[in-house]
Amino acid sequence: MSRKQEILQCYTEKGICLYETPEINGIRQYIQIRGADTKAPLMLFLHGGPGGSMAGLCHVMQPEWEHHFTVVNWDQRNACKTYLANKSNAAAISQSGTLEDYMADIDAVIAYLHTVYDFEKIIIMGFSWGSLIGAEYAKRHGETVSHYIGVGQFIHYIDGLHYSCEWLRKVVKDAPADVEKINAFENSIPDPPQMTPAFMNSLQGFSMLGAKYIAKDGRAFPIKSLLTSPFLRFGEKMAMVHGNPKLFSGTYQTMLSHDFRNNLHFDMPVLFVSGDEDFVCPNELLAQHFGQITAPQKKNVVISKATHTCFYDQPTAFLDTIIDFTK
Repeated sequence: MSRKQEILQCYTEKGICLYETPEINGIRQYIQIRGADTKAPLMLFLHGGPGGSMAGLCHVMQPEWEHHFTVVNWDQRNACKTYLANKSNAAAISQSGTLEDYMADIDAVIAYLHTVYDFEKIIIMGFSWGSLIGAEYAKRHGETVSHYIGVGQFIHYIDGLHYSCEWLRKVVKDAPADVEKINAFENSIPDPPQMTPAFMNSLQGFSMLGAKYIAKDGRAFPIKSLLTSPFLRFGEKMAMVHGNPKLFSGTYQTMLSHDFRNNLHFDMPVLFVSGDEDFVCPNELLAQHFGQITAPQKKNVVISKATHTCFYDQPTAFLDTIIDFTK
């Protein structure tokens, strides 16, 4: 067996390694199910971005998870493998992406999982953008979701940017040139909000400042692991490296208009996990409203020396946190 096959089919007998592209609401959507023991709790991971598939990097970002959970990675609308499976229809799909589209997609993904896996309820973990749709789905479906885990929980896009600007200004107060850059960025935020090319360009510059001053302990993105990933073909790797924002026009509208704070009730235990250096979805915005969240159990954990990808920066602390929460 080749090294690639050893990774792709590493779980035998008690485990599962399944890679399929079923039709989900009229769109072929990639679903990957991996775990060392099929008796372990089933967890659906909702990636960030939009378009930030994690399936091709599961062996780097999620390797130990698979020994405690059966992990489902799903490439959402126009993300990576799903995009390439529907490339001829990508322009039309890009105009979709309402909140209801994603709620229906998650419903259909879970219905598909019932055809290949025996379970009553599922853990949902949403990361960044994925926490927007994950939290909303969990709020609506206490009969389906056993636990909700929000990683870098999305609260409100524009309010989050303003908070991060203020946080960064305090950190760089002795560097006037960088303070001016922050002010210029904040003044460039479109009103009403929209993802224009000019704004996305300025957002990249702001992100670089945040990485320089706040997210100092983050691990570098594993580009080599992406380019050598046994889970991805060449075209899929290029789709990840050269992401096209136009593929998510409708989804961006959903992201820019959504407010987590409009409904703060969950019917299942909820856990929020963030890095203390996360300026993308700062935990403080969640902390301001944490007391108003109602749930059978709730917990807000901030991991030290970790950025937006806290599960990658501090994998042991992160995994210990979610195992303790779900046991």
